[in-house]
Amino acid sequence: MSFKKFEARKGAFYRKNLILVLLINCLLVSFIGISLYYAGGGRIVAEVNKSHQVQLNQSIQRIHDYFSQLEQYSAQVAFNPGFNASISTLDFNYQFERTKELLESLSMMRQANPLISSVFLYLKDQNSLIGDYAGVRRITSEDDRRIFLSLLEPQPGIYLRDKIKRIDDPDSENKAVVIKLPGWASQEQTYGAFIIYINQVKLNELVEKLTSQGGAAFLVDQNGEYITTPAAVHAKTGTGLVEALRERVLKEGLDKNTSVMKWNGQSYSVSYGKMSFIGSNLTYISATPLSSITAPVNAMSKLIVIISFLGLIASLLLSWFASKRIYNPIGRLMRLIEGDKEAEEKEKKDEFVYLENQWKQNLLQNVTLSTRLKELLPRLREGFLIQFLQGHHYYYSESEIIEKMRQFDWDILDQRFAFIMVQMHGISSSDGKFSEKDEQLVSFAASKIMQDLASSHYALNHVIDFQDLSVAMFVVLDDEQADEEALMKELRALSEQILQAVKDMLGMRATILISSITDAILQTPDMLEQTRKELLFRDIPSTNQVLVMSDFKTEESYTAQYPFELEREITGAVRMGLEDEAMRLISEFVRQLQQNSRKKLVLHQAMLKLLGSILDAIMRNDTNPFTLYKDVHLYEQLMQIRETHKMLEWFRTTLIHPYVSTLSLTNDPELKQSIDKMVIRLQQEFMDEISLEAYADEMQLSPYKLSKSFKQLMGTNFIDYVTKLRLDKCKELLLTSNLKINDIADMLNYQSSYLIRIFKKSEGMTPGQYRDKHSQAG
Repeated sequence: MSFKKFEARKGAFYRKNLILVLLINCLLVSFIGISLYYAGGGRIVAEVNKSHQVQLNQSIQRIHDYFSQLEQYSAQVAFNPGFNASISTLDFNYQFERTKELLESLSMMRQANPLISSVFLYLKDQNSLIGDYAGVRRITSEDDRRIFLSLLEPQPGIYLRDKIKRIDDPDSENKAVVIKLPGWASQEQTYGAFIIYINQVKLNELVEKLTSQGGAAFLVDQNGEYITTPAAVHAKTGTGLVEALRERVLKEGLDKNTSVMKWNGQSYSVSYGKMSFIGSNLTYISATPLSSITAPVNAMSKLIVIISFLGLIASLLLSWFASKRIYNPIGRLMRLIEGDKEAEEKEKKDEFVYLENQWKQNLLQNVTLSTRLKELLPRLREGFLIQFLQGHHYYYSESEIIEKMRQFDWDILDQRFAFIMVQMHGISSSDGKFSEKDEQLVSFAASKIMQDLASSHYALNHVIDFQDLSVAMFVVLDDEQADEEALMKELRALSEQILQAVKDMLGMRATILISSITDAILQTPDMLEQTRKELLFRDIPSTNQVLVMSDFKTEESYTAQYPFELEREITGAVRMGLEDEAMRLISEFVRQLQQNSRKKLVLHQAMLKLLGSILDAIMRNDTNPFTLYKDVHLYEQLMQIRETHKMLEWFRTTLIHPYVSTLSLTNDPELKQSIDKMVIRLQQEFMDEISLEAYADEMQLSPYKLSKSFKQLMGTNFIDYVTKLRLDKCKELLLTSNLKINDIADMLNYQSSYLIRIFKKSEGMTPGQYRDKHSQAG
């Protein structure tokens, strides 16, 4: 079997490569081990020392950054216009929302910097302290009052105080930053101060990170007083090293920021530097034993020999395994593509020659398939464009459409697009060439004429034949340097050629409408629809002419022209079963639309909207339009009607009359009168415990009939009507009384949670938010 021959060849090739890999790895690992042991030790020590200094400097810079951020933040708080004199008159008992916001602000201030342990606001006139943890506290002790009042004595607007007690921890004394409010004022004008307590534990931890075990690190001020408590001093051990460091740096001075100091027979790497914090000059001092720095290097040097030896053994094993694994892909590839034909056995003696020949064959097949795909691209592109321009690919994004067209060999990136819409007229008067039945033939001929003429102007174009004497051409305007006026001029020239060709070759008159120009491919489906509608729904003379979309006068706002009031009256008349009144109102509806606009499209769209509103009113009266109209597509029928009088007749006979004939309420004036009285009672009794069943018993009707008749007459069901009355009363009580939400809910016979939920669903906000909004507006 050919696979066995392949395995035999593999053995020889495998052994040669394995020996080579073993030699390379053994020599390389041995060289690395010896070099590291004899030449790398000193370098490693130097690099470790350098790395230690870099880490030390980064830690010092981090402390400096924390101090700088705290100082900048304090300055921002001092001059923040949000903390104005209105805080001094704040009523904590009644203005609980403002108090809550103030506590949240204090909490955010505490979280702004890890060196802040807590934040208090001292208000002089109220003799109160407000803390992020402690809340609002009155200062009851006269001694405490003098202490906090002394914070406002003439000093800078922001200063560092060494020892200040905390109202929530009387036995403690903490360093704190005092920020007078306002920061620029004198003591008489100062109404309070922010007290930002320094987190001594966090500050100590940050400074202690500057050194390792056996060393020391601390901060002192310009007077030599400790800002942080060194761990050695705190533990009452190693105090001699700390004092020696402070004495040497502060009194003797050093020429460098880093130096080596010997103390008690041991060498220390000493680093120090200056930093300022709110008017105070601070000095950081750090000492690290050199032995702790170089200890890892000494151990590493001893491990180099052991690791090198182990690495040599591992290299031998891994080289054997890697050689086998490296050759495996070649074996799998050969087994994958080898065949059963004996003619191929000669080629298999050299695996790579065999693989090369197979690659050439696959490449030839790939070229053949690519050629066939290129031949099919125009058809695929045409199908995709038809679907896209008809709006079926709305879910694609702009970039996806551009990429899709690129796959179809159309590069439309950074291009602009337009449509040329042709509407032909006079097929019956074309000198006997065509008849009414030849619309599709004429449209096809016109599309071919347009395609031939466009090819000389635009490399990328697509013609859409609507088969109803209308043809659209989609063109890609590839001259991105030209302005829109020049592009429109070129489109006009092509349109004139099309117009003349249609006249000469087909004997047809035509109107050509040039769309606007867009640079967004996603807008083209809507642009095509709009351009086509302009030709279909405008009263355009059937003469040879070229029009531009921008030449049409812009209609007034559709929303402003639409007779909404008449629409409500029409739906009300339909709901009441007043057929003649409804038709009179619809006629007036049409008259107003025609008076406001001569554009057929406006009238058509308005009538479609009116149809939707009438159907909605019918459905709200518990009548199924699909059953009533026997699954007739009403919108499609209305779309086919062009004449106004036919539209009115259609509304009467097809839409309104079938519905009115099913109503019974219009023939029962006593029931209508009873429901009118029921509505008056509801407006008086809606705050009581009422139910539809109770009213139905009084009126001697079934609840179902009363519910249906009530909805038919009022346009809404019983529950929704009562809910609206109660919500209106709730809004009135919110604005005219100080009643709580629970009390209002009890008055309206609601659970407070249910009232809040339905109020928010109706108004988009809770009752409390509604009261706050309107009280602020007032």
